[in-house]
Order: sequence, then C-alpha cells, then structure tokens
Amino acid sequence: MKKYMSYFKLRFNVALQYRASAIAGMCTQFFWGMMQILIYIAFYENASGTTISLEQLVSYVWLRQAFYSLINHVTDGEIKSSIENGNISYEMIKPIDLYWIWFSKTISSRLALALLKCIPLLIITPLLPAGINLNGPVSFLALVLFGFSLFVGMFIMSAIINLFYISIFYTMTSKGTMSIFYGVLEFFGGGFIPIALMPSIWQKICYLLPISLATDLPFRIYTGNINVLDGLKLMSFQVVWIVVLIILGNILLNKILKKVVIQGG
Repeated sequence: MKKYMSYFKLRFNVALQYRASAIAGMCTQFFWGMMQILIYIAFYENASGTTISLEQLVSYVWLRQAFYSLINHVTDGEIKSSIENGNISYEMIKPIDLYWIWFSKTISSRLALALLKCIPLLIITPLLPAGINLNGPVSFLALVLFGFSLFVGMFIMSAIINLFYISIFYTMTSKGTMSIFYGVLEFFGGGFIPIALMPSIWQKICYLLPISLATDLPFRIYTGNINVLDGLKLMSFQVVWIVVLIILGNILLNKILKKVVIQGG
C-alpha cells in the first residue's frame, strides 16, 4: 500500500503544476456550462412534462462542470502509449500491481485537477444572476450524500478507465476503441442529454449501468431531483458496482498478463 500511495502523491504533485492548463480548463467549463444553460432556458420555454425543473437543471449543469475532472472519461496518454509501444514491460518487471498503479495514477490526477478547477467555479457560479446561478443543496443531508456519492463515483470512473486500458492489450491500439469508449460513456452518462430529460425507458437503462451512477446521480441528489431515500438506494448500487468493476478488472488484467508478449528490444 505504501508504494501505491507514493505513486499517488507523485502524480498528484505533478498534476498540480499544470496551473495554466487548469485555468484554461476552468474557463472552458464555465463557458460550456453557460452555453448549455442558455440552451436549456430556451428549451424550457416550450417544454412540458419534464422530470427536472429548470432551477434544478441549472444547478446540475454547474456542478457537472465544476467537478468534471472527477467524473470525466479522459484517459492517461502515458499509460496508453506504454501499452501500445511495449514500454509497459518496464512496469511489469517491478514488484507492483499494474492495476493499482493505474488506479492510483488516475485518481491522483483527477483529484489534483478537480482541486484547481472546482473551487473557482463553486465561488463564481452562486454569484451569477438568479436563474442562471448555482443554488445551494436542498438539505444538509443531501449535501453529505452528494459528497459521498461523488467520491464513490470517482472510483467507479477510474475502474471503468482501467478496463479501457486492459482492452488495449487485446486490440493493440486505442484509436478505434477510444471512439466507442467515449461515445458510450457520454451517452449513458448524460453527457449529450441529461438523463433526467431522457424518456423514462432510457433513464431506467442508464441506471442499470455504472456510468450514470458516477456522472449523474451525485448532482441529482444535490439538487433534490432524486430524494434522499431513492438516493441511498442508488448509492448502494454504486458500492456494488465499484466492487464488481475492480474484481473484473483484476481478473481480466491477470489473465492477459499471462499471455502477453512484448516484441522489440
């Protein structure tokens, strides 16, 4: 465990150095969030029968933008390249577990970038004019559940990304699978359309998958669109999914590492 914490601290400190990149990313998140909100305001002028109010949706958008670094599907280029070019062999000969090294690197990068981006957005967005501002949580309990759900969601996304890394051993390249990977995560995670605005049948399908439990559930709990009781039920699925994904990832990785062949020298 000590060696994995060392990797975590190292990657965390490295990620904190990219302040200019974080500032640029924060500006992107702000303007992208504002654009989405203006589109939804226009949409709600003629919409009816939606399962989420405009006020809730505005807060939902700002929270997704603020914590995007925690729950996004961005992968580590260094890890992908090492698998594709064979440099992963240097990691394989070390007395470490590849799965947990990847896991610690992914989480540390996410936490560092989120720390740099979310605080300014969480300060600015509540100060915006009424109707386009971030509102407070519906209750203190909802805030606590939001924090826990977001934390577990980060682990879920990290485990899903590890599965993507493992898939590269089978495909030998990440180019094709990356497009599919991003598309699936964006759609079922509410990136294209918020899940609350989808037809009920699609909402049910999305919540059978772990993606929405990471990228959608925490923010709907915060806004009150999902009540505390239903939120607790769905959060139990979060815990189950993180266990399943980690076990599945370890099984697949151990299986492929027994057969992997590194060519070159």
